[in-house]
Amino acid sequence: MIDYSIIIPHKNTAKSLLRLLGSIPNEKYIQVLIIDDSSDIEVVQHLKSIQLNNNVQIIFCEFSNGAGGARNIGIKKAKGKWILFADADDCFTIQINKLLRENVNVAADIMYFNCDSIDKDGLKSYRHLRYSKLISDFLADSKKENALKYYFTPPWSKMIKRDLIVKNNIRFDEIIASNDVMFSLKTAFFARNINANKAILYVISLSEGSITQIISKEHFDAKFSVALNANRFLCSISMKRYQQSILYFLGRSYKFGFQYMIYVIFMLIKNKSNIFIGMSKFLNLNKVIRQRENPVYTKKR
Repeated sequence: MIDYSIIIPHKNTAKSLLRLLGSIPNEKYIQVLIIDDSSDIEVVQHLKSIQLNNNVQIIFCEFSNGAGGARNIGIKKAKGKWILFADADDCFTIQINKLLRENVNVAADIMYFNCDSIDKDGLKSYRHLRYSKLISDFLADSKKENALKYYFTPPWSKMIKRDLIVKNNIRFDEIIASNDVMFSLKTAFFARNINANKAILYVISLSEGSITQIISKEHFDAKFSVALNANRFLCSISMKRYQQSILYFLGRSYKFGFQYMIYVIFMLIKNKSNIFIGMSKFLNLNKVIRQRENPVYTKKR
């Protein structure tokens, strides 16, 4: 009987992947699915030569599907009652076995867990703070349920009923960035009930990255399109108060030329986007941009 399927997209990050696998118990009730998204041949050969735990399966993809496509492959292969997602450069805490065993029969469609974050030196970072607050606010006041559901958009640090995903045919967007936002919003919408736990299950790791990679036009455009789609979806389900701020896109579009900036403004008008969402941060716009782009550390996938 498999209770949990843990789906991990992976590309050329063997060292951190092995650290993640070391944090997952070798238990029969846990199915671990690694979707190798067309890694370099040396990495593939290295992974094939390693003796992995009995509950770990690596699916090697000949062609790249991106993190979203890799996760979708994992969903098709998953057998567990619950599905969890993890990024290859993150890890679980030592509490994972205890928490999974305690919550296997929890009366919820989605169970949210607290998380932590560290930098490349293993020192405590800031990435988890927003999500920890959503957890603590909900546990203190159940009226904060929708905030937790629609603001907690990463797929990690939560477990989701596989039936919920399958029955509603929910999949990740197969795009270069922000592939997880619509998946999280849709699973939250179809969930009949949710729960949360203050215990820390997951640790986010921040890796060094270049500013060019972070704010490339391709990544920026994908994130912008997803933000517009997310806000349209939230309005369609009467959750417009949880729309995402588009100030970042408005304030940074000039980086890719005047013509692109006009395109962004046109799309905001066309989609009737509320530019006042997040306006309280306007005076600190440069700080917001730095936090979004994070030139020192950025998630690899």
